[in-house]
Amino acid sequence: MQSFKEAFSRHLRHPSTGPVGWLVKHILVRTNRYLEKEAARLLGIQPHDRVLEVGFGPGLGLQYALEHIGGDGRGKVYGLEISPEMIHSATKRLHQHIASGKLHLTLGNVMNLPYPDNSMDRIFHVNCYYFWDDLDQGCKELYRVLSPGGAMITTMDYKTLKLSIKRDLNAYADKYDPYAYMKSLEQTGFTGVRMEHLKDGVKDFEAIFAGKE
Repeated sequence: MQSFKEAFSRHLRHPSTGPVGWLVKHILVRTNRYLEKEAARLLGIQPHDRVLEVGFGPGLGLQYALEHIGGDGRGKVYGLEISPEMIHSATKRLHQHIASGKLHLTLGNVMNLPYPDNSMDRIFHVNCYYFWDDLDQGCKELYRVLSPGGAMITTMDYKTLKLSIKRDLNAYADKYDPYAYMKSLEQTGFTGVRMEHLKDGVKDFEAIFAGKE
């Protein structure tokens, strides 16, 4: 059982192939869907926006962001993911948007974002920040690429996250404290940093907002 828990934790942080990887991917699709949808909605995405999702997993959030962009606007959606398996999964799901040039996927790490300064109008990530190697460096990179007047949001189910850690199913989520993350955002220069406890139908979740002046 302990070896399964370690493998499950490892795949949550860095999804890959194999039976446990397959299980984690399907759990992410089921449990993160509403968090991805709410993050895209709360961002207030406009048809002309350049939108980045960090750690997009199977690609659900990218799909919701593309719906807000629409097909006629000048906006584009960018996705950064550390897992080649998730790149493959999202590519299969969203290949038409990639072919049209509305979606660009990149294998990479939030510690060194491959985007120019001030290049993104909206940024979001879901159940992600607590896996970063260095919170401060990740926040600095996100601040660097966010354009002035831009907005960023993360959504999470804090209660479920703590439960998964307690049950040894999320051993690598060692930076899960949202207040530590918010402190890093503020120290980096983000403004309007706040956390709201919200509800999607019957499901409770947390959203952390931040902006750049």
